[in-house]
Parts: sequence; structure tokens; C-alpha cells
Amino acid sequence: MHQSSDVMASDVTAAGGRLRGAWNRAAGPWNPRFRRLDSGGAGVWGLVSRGSCPGAESPLSDSAAVGQNHVMSLTEAGVQPDAEDAVVAASPTRRRSVLRLALVLATLAAGAVAMAGFAATRVPEFYRQRLAIEGAEDSARRLVSDVSALHASFVREGSWEAAFSEHDINAWLASDLPRNHGRLLPQAVANPRLRFTPRRVHAALRLGAGLASTVAVLVAEVQLREPNQLGIVVEDARLGSLPLPRGLVLGAIRRRFDQIGMVTAVRRLDGRTVLVVYIPSTHESGGMSHWLESLSIGEGTVAFAGHTRPGRSPLATPSDGGGS
Repeated sequence: MHQSSDVMASDVTAAGGRLRGAWNRAAGPWNPRFRRLDSGGAGVWGLVSRGSCPGAESPLSDSAAVGQNHVMSLTEAGVQPDAEDAVVAASPTRRRSVLRLALVLATLAAGAVAMAGFAATRVPEFYRQRLAIEGAEDSARRLVSDVSALHASFVREGSWEAAFSEHDINAWLASDLPRNHGRLLPQAVANPRLRFTPRRVHAALRLGAGLASTVAVLVAEVQLREPNQLGIVVEDARLGSLPLPRGLVLGAIRRRFDQIGMVTAVRRLDGRTVLVVYIPSTHESGGMSHWLESLSIGEGTVAFAGHTRPGRSPLATPSDGGGS
């Protein structure tokens, strides 16, 4: 029987050793560990903690063990934290990341707005050069005189022609227009100017006032397709240096021609969107008919010629098909 008791004690001791080893492996290097507390081999075991110095061990109370467990990293102990604990631990970092991202996006947006504002306030060089007109009053009077002579020929039977310089036109725009015909300018529009290059008209004007103002620029190719039939292609439209949708600008031009009694159509010709403007040949019932037969836009000048014929002529209108 004595031998049987020894065997049983040995089995218990072995089982305890295995349990102790499993605890210590799960607990990690810094958690409380099972160690023999008696020096006489009485088989007394308990929880001890390791200090910062190797070999320094002391019995660990339940509250101390809990406190130390809170200091230790769960990952170092080989224990995976619960999902809820992981979310709580990651929340401050995630909030900081979101704040940094929001700050970067706000900075980029502010930079984009600043760049757009700077671009919108840029003034084209050709417009800047034409703001101050030397001898504006004399040039404006000359233009008025030339237009009067053209009108006298225009209303009589026969041929007529005229040529105007951009200098005289801009002089009239700078002096006579705001003084005597200011109602022709829409509100918040000022200082319109023109430039002529081969087959093209460059127009610019100032929108708004003060720091909120900008310069709108339009470049259009203008050709006479047939007598009393103009073809207009918008090649460029900008606010400062910011591009504008050319389709919208072409639509605005079309509405303006419609308002003054022209017949218009938008067509796709040679791969380009063309605004076709049909000029009425007669303005009064039974009156003379007027036919624009040539148009030439060169460097700094515009010239045109035509005929006035007696009797009423059919109104020039779009042909069937292809109009819109």
C-alpha cells in the first residue's frame, strides 16, 4: 500500500508539472508564473511575478497580477484581443488618419480654388494692348463717318463696299459706345475690344468690377459661305485663362442672332460644329433687297461688299435637311 501511495503521489506531481508548464507557456515571460514557494520541498506552489532583474521573483497577489497584466501587451503574451477591444484600441489612430486626410483634401481644394481664381483674373496681352486707344476721339468720328457713307450706298440700288480698321472700331468702343450707347452693353459688362486676324475675330470684354472682375475672351472663325450666309466656328472661349465649354458659348451667340431677327442653324460640317447665320435680304415689305457677297477678315482689318437690288427678294432661309 505504501508503494501504491508513492505511485499516486508521483502521478499527481507529474500532472501538476504538466499543468504548471502549460500555464507558464500561456502566460508569457512577464505574467505571473507557478513556482515552488517552499524551500524544503513541501510541495507548496503559488503565483509569482518576475521583476526587471533576472532571478528576482516574489509572490504575486491577485490585484498585483491584474495590474501587471494590464501593463503587458496582449500581443507579447501571445493572446489575441477581442474584436471589440481591437476597435477601441484602433479608434484614436483611425481618427487621426481621417483628420490628416481631411486636412490634405482641404489644402488641395483651397489650392485649386486659388489657382482657378488666379487663372480667371489673367488678362490676355492683346486685350491689354487695346485698352488705351491713342487718338480715340478722332478715330471714333472717322468710323462714324465711314458707316454713314456705307449706309447711304446700302439703301440705294447698286453695289457697295466698305473696310474698317480694328483701331477705329476699338476707338469707337472705348469712347462713343459708353458715352452715347451705353444701353447696348449688358449690366456688369465693360470695355469690349476686338482684334482681327486672317478669317478670325478675337473679342474680349471685362465682366464684373473690382477684384471680382475677369476678362472673357472669344476667338471665332467667320466666313461667308454663300451670299447672305455666314458660318461661325467658336475656336476658343475663356475666362482669363480658364477654358469655357465652346458648345455653350456657341448656343449663346445663336440666341443673340435670333433676337435681332436672323435665322440660324447649327450644323456639323467638315468635322466641326458650325453656326450658320442666314441674313434676311430685305427688312421692309416691298423694299430693296440687300446681298452680302464678299467678306474678308485680315490682319487688323475687315472688308465686305455686296449689292442692293430693287424689289422684294425671298428671305434667305435654311435649306431643308441638315439644320437644327
